Amino acid sequence: MATDKKSFIAYSDWHGMFKALPDEVAGKLIKHVFSYVNDENPTNDDYIINALFEQIKSTLKRDLKKWETQREQRSEAGKKSAELRATKSNERSTVVNENVRNSTVSDNVNVNVNDNVIKENINTPLAFSFYSSLIDYGFNKDLVSEWLKVRKTKKLTNTKTAFNNFIKEVEKTKHDKNKIIEECVIKSWGGFKAEWFNKEVTQLSLPKRRIS
Repeated sequence: MATDKKSFIAYSDWHGMFKALPDEVAGKLIKHVFSYVNDENPTNDDYIINALFEQIKSTLKRDLKKWETQREQRSEAGKKSAELRATKSNERSTVVNENVRNSTVSDNVNVNVNDNVIKENINTPLAFSFYSSLIDYGFNKDLVSEWLKVRKTKKLTNTKTAFNNFIKEVEKTKHDKNKIIEECVIKSWGGFKAEWFNKEVTQLSLPKRRIS
């Protein structure tokens, strides 16, 4: 048996053979098997033991050959994997060194470019947000979201000018701002005029006429 092989396979179809043998003979046979797989080169004068062992021996040799083939395959795969890892490691080292060289060359250029970008960004106003501006003014964010859906349906642009005009009309009414935007949602008003809201409030406050 192989030096590094620490186990062997015992097959269930041997059961019938061992079961048919007297306990003494079965014991001698199994001891003979273990002596063989441990490279003790056992010999026996009992022709029955020798005859039965020949069947088991052929199976053990077949398994040993298969095991040696698999070990060689695993060893070869391990060598290829190690070579591949070494190649990739060298490639990464080359890329890192190249990046370091490129970084060193471009440092001065990047410093100048970044300085110019920073100065430009300081003087560049942030992009206007119609939604954020309404929230900052004090409108309820849920109502704002619903009203922006109305404006989107009507394909209206959410510019700073549109925001300023809306706030101007809201302030004309002297009413609660969230009540106004809620009315815009309910009435599906994409825009807003103070006179629209004032007209609605006036109609609601007029006394109902009695029918005589």
